[in-house]
Amino acid sequence: MVISSDILLKGTAWKKGINELSKIFQKRTNYSIFVISASIGIMYDKQIESPAEDGEEPLYVPRNILFQNRDELDFLFQTAILTTNLENYNEEKRLELAFGEEKKEKYDRIKFLARFANFGINKLVEMIGIDELDTMENIKNFLASTMEGTNFEIDSIEEELEDYSVDMKY
Repeated sequence: MVISSDILLKGTAWKKGINELSKIFQKRTNYSIFVISASIGIMYDKQIESPAEDGEEPLYVPRNILFQNRDELDFLFQTAILTTNLENYNEEKRLELAFGEEKKEKYDRIKFLARFANFGINKLVEMIGIDELDTMENIKNFLASTMEGTNFEIDSIEEELEDYSVDMKY
């Protein structure tokens, strides 16, 4: 992954999320919050192009941190481009973008991930509790329910009922 600039984190949700979550994500705060936010956006397969702003100063993920973690970012990008329904690429094109040589085609992988992160930061902000312990509990419960398949925002109840109705034919 070619990294030529910092990631710009702008908007109300980013400001609140980084301010409130900095005690939990103490090491590489902005990067850690960006990665978990992008992961949430990828799970939901939802993006926000331009987050809501109220005149906040933008925050950044420095390019040297990105460069040190480019393998992790590559993995996130590969997961996102291979699984998303938001892009109208065929399988061959998705595989080329995910695993092909980047020099062949200029595709802004960081911008693609940032749009997922813009969605995910809003979900993280919803989990902010009355204190750090409450917030950590909320995040833990969210991640556990997602892993167990009981996050009904992602796995809708209708899909679950359809699965049971197919199994329960007489």
